[in-house]
Amino acid sequence: MSRKAKSELTFILKLSLLFLILLASKVNRSSDILSATKQAFTPKDSISVITASIRD
Repeated sequence: MSRKAKSELTFILKLSLLFLILLASKVNRSSDILSATKQAFTPKDSISVITASIRD
């Protein structure tokens, strides 16, 4: 393999590795957002309903 071909192959590999890292970061970030959204919509404490009766 010529020196130029090795250089081009190295460049392509580095570029694809960078793309994979960015993609993994985006997937990780979206799963963090999803878990944060789930936590926001689940109640923190149990909710109890208090009913009061009015006596005359």
